Amino acid sequence: MGKNNTSRRTVLKGAGAAGVAGVTTGLAGCLGGGDDDSGNGDVDGADELGQQVPEIHFLVPTAGVNAFRNELASMVAENWEEIGFEVNLDELEFGAHVDQAVVQQDFDASLLGWGGTPERIDPHTFIFDMHHSSTTGEGGRNTPGYENPEYDELAELQVTQTDEDERQATVYEAQEILARDQPRTYIANEGGFHPYASSRVENVDATLGEGFNSFWNMISVTPIDDDTVRFGYPSEIISLNPMQDLATPDRQFVRLIYDQLYRIGPDGMPTPWVAADEPVIEDDGMTYTVEIRDDMTFHDGEDLTIDDVEFTYEMYADSPTYSSLVENISEIDTSGNEITFHLEEPFAPFTANVLGQVYIFPEHIWGDVEPDDLADFEDENWVGSGPFQFQDWERQSELQLRAFDDHFETPNADTFIRIPGADVSQLVGDLEAGQLDMLGAVPQPAAIDRVQEDDNLDIEEFAAVGYAKIAYNMRRNHLDDVHVRRALSYGVPKEDWVELVRDGMGTVTHSTISEAVEFWHNPDVEQFDEDLDAARAELAEGGYGWDDDGMLHYGADQ
Repeated sequence: MGKNNTSRRTVLKGAGAAGVAGVTTGLAGCLGGGDDDSGNGDVDGADELGQQVPEIHFLVPTAGVNAFRNELASMVAENWEEIGFEVNLDELEFGAHVDQAVVQQDFDASLLGWGGTPERIDPHTFIFDMHHSSTTGEGGRNTPGYENPEYDELAELQVTQTDEDERQATVYEAQEILARDQPRTYIANEGGFHPYASSRVENVDATLGEGFNSFWNMISVTPIDDDTVRFGYPSEIISLNPMQDLATPDRQFVRLIYDQLYRIGPDGMPTPWVAADEPVIEDDGMTYTVEIRDDMTFHDGEDLTIDDVEFTYEMYADSPTYSSLVENISEIDTSGNEITFHLEEPFAPFTANVLGQVYIFPEHIWGDVEPDDLADFEDENWVGSGPFQFQDWERQSELQLRAFDDHFETPNADTFIRIPGADVSQLVGDLEAGQLDMLGAVPQPAAIDRVQEDDNLDIEEFAAVGYAKIAYNMRRNHLDDVHVRRALSYGVPKEDWVELVRDGMGTVTHSTISEAVEFWHNPDVEQFDEDLDAARAELAEGGYGWDDDGMLHYGADQ
């Protein structure tokens, strides 16, 4: 096996991004999880068989969008077929993938990444937003449709626990339930290296969780010989409307244009931003009072006032996507430059997860928008108060932002241009040719080697908070069975993917919370490593069986 793995690694490094797709076919059999290559091995399934289990419609990224995950999808499909499933591998561009998996919820399994931005270092997003039964609706973050009253109770409890040790114990228990139920296979915290042109830009800041995609990098990076930074990313922006902010790449640019009361710092802690200071917390965590700065304006020159802040929070209550963020606020008072939030119940991460995530909107632009139109509203100039202001956007070509000189944290680049590429390989070529200054994507190992050998280029390493994952649509009958989901998870070659395909970039995970977030990460959850014998045993325990061709069937009594 070791000899074959070395061969696979060599081929992958030589292939580069454009050549990775299809490599799996030539190396079929290299990565099997058990000694038996077909059928049900030594596992006895159901004696009498019912209907064949439906095929798995598996949504995956194209090689151009993400060559690493595209390769993983082929490895996973190969293993799933080996344990008896039919698999329909459906390769999609990023926007189409998000629309089908998150909005339409039309899939059986979906391989996507979950961005680990600093705003998500607090466990609330991973524990509540992604897995609580209240977030299973269209566009909700609980894309598997996972519903478990035992789990919901813990997800609700942790937000009320102001004692961090007590909250940690609850978060640990929630992770154990997720590992047992496997609504998703948590594969790896990807991390890696982001490349840049060291001869053209300086002061880059590859932040935990995001690398060069971080807010702090984009206001820090400094062009050396001119006033413009050109940033490459392998997908287009879908929307700049914060009310329909679904995808991480969109949010990474929305937050440059719009400010929050508190900005999440590189260390994951909220720091005063539009707020002048830390919030005053009273009444056992039921009341938060915030004073705002008196020196801020929107990009069109209008003053940012306490009325805009109050209007914003009232507007969020009508948002189809984000109303849950503010539903715990029972009343808002304003006085002078201060705003006071009265909560219905204590909410431990209120500063980080509400005050640090709600964007401040200009009432004079959004005030006449009806609640039902919020997600579709198109502000021609996308007027916010952030350190960058909107300049121009040609969706398939580039998004141009320019520095807002009246902001208290003026960026170091006068102009920031985001350029989408067909794939990471093409973007690396553009970086080498001098057409880009930095990338927000991880190149293939061979391309990283090439960048390191170029005197004009360099790389920065970053750790990940988010992860690659496979979501199982529990709205479909065959995937509502925990035995099926657990068997499928045993078919995911996490270790081989990180070590061989990603050349060691990243860390295998079995939990929804990254080990980089040490305080909240439970290292003792049940682990699902690649093991096709264990997968078969799981299916047999669930009452399934195999026909003479090795295809998986329901038992006759199921």
